This record gives sequence, structure tokens and C-alpha cells, in this order.
Amino acid sequence: MPASLLTEILFRGVFEVILYGLGYVVGWLVVPIFSFGRYSVEPWDFKSRRKSGSHSRKRRPKQVSADAACSIGLVTLAVASAIAYFVWRAVDA
Repeated sequence: MPASLLTEILFRGVFEVILYGLGYVVGWLVVPIFSFGRYSVEPWDFKSRRKSGSHSRKRRPKQVSADAACSIGLVTLAVASAIAYFVWRAVDA
């Protein structure tokens, strides 16, 4: 029992980190493309983010949270995988 619990904790943590990272990267790429640059994704490292003291007239894009970007990335991967599967099945038939 302890070995299976340790394995579950280890694999679950690694799986979540990889899945979150992959979702974040895909979301980081997809959000600005589909929003035509109106939205960007907030940085991965939240501690190093600082607010600028100067206010420029240049409009900056609104930011989407990292969790939302991860969700958008995972949905994009699921849809792309489904499309690839159905295209593969259609070509094979």
C-alpha cells in the first residue's frame, strides 16, 4: 500500500506539471492569435512581475490568467487531436 501511494503521488505530480506546462505553452501561442493581439497571457513567474510606474499612451493588450491560458491550451489540444483522428480515419478508409 505505501508503495502504490508514493507512486500515485509522484506520477500525479509529474503528470500535472507536464499537462499544465503543455497547456500553458499552447494557450500562450493560441490566445494572441485568435484574439488578434487584443489579449496576452500573464507571465509564468508571478513573483518577478512588476507594475510599471509610467503610463504610456500605447495600448497594451489585456491579460488572460495563466490558469485560463492552460484551459484554453488543453481545449485546443483536444480539438486538434479529434480533428487529426477523424482526418486520419477518413484517409485510411
